[in-house]
Amino acid sequence: MGVVIITRRSPRDIPAAADAPDAATAPEVDTPEPGRLEDAFFDVAIDMLCLLGFDGYFKRLNPAWEKTLGFTREELMSRPFIEFVHPDDRERTLRQNAAVRAGGQALSFENRYLCKDGSFRWLRWNAAPDSARQGIYSVARDITESKQAAEEREQLVRQLQTALEEVRTLREILPICSYCRKIRDDENYWHTVESYISRHTGTRFSHGICPSCMAAHAEPPHDGD
Repeated sequence: MGVVIITRRSPRDIPAAADAPDAATAPEVDTPEPGRLEDAFFDVAIDMLCLLGFDGYFKRLNPAWEKTLGFTREELMSRPFIEFVHPDDRERTLRQNAAVRAGGQALSFENRYLCKDGSFRWLRWNAAPDSARQGIYSVARDITESKQAAEEREQLVRQLQTALEEVRTLREILPICSYCRKIRDDENYWHTVESYISRHTGTRFSHGICPSCMAAHAEPPHDGD
């Protein structure tokens, strides 16, 4: 049989309301000012962030640009942005830039940018204008590896298609005996032309005789008078 023990607590053992944490007196979290918060995200972002002026020059770039392209940010901001775009992509890039400056947006726009070593990397962009600052806020992601993987897949498909066409061509070449005109099958057996074609197609044969064979084999020779 259990024993129940009842104890009484003295009022001095009970925490006073004044001793409880007060939200008003709790330490405040240091919230960065908007500008500082923007700077922090700008510096640690993995993607390439930028502010491009309406005049065609980069006004601000995050460190990811240097890591991806190899140019310093100062080098990238010293020349018009279009000079870093692949020549084959410049015309449509300028059209997209004009559309964004006019108030539109760029969504998943793709083009190639020059690297310091002379190579090009594929970038995918989202961009929106800021008319008050006469600039375009953009974020770009390096998709070079995924582009290369897609191209390798397409090349493999093309190679397989070519191989299949070659196989079909080889299957259309029938090995036939030069003397008896029999055809050899895939199992190395020889068949008459009629037998082989009947086995591999729905064709059936009816036999007759052509005029040349009639003259050479069927008609009896004429004795000269």
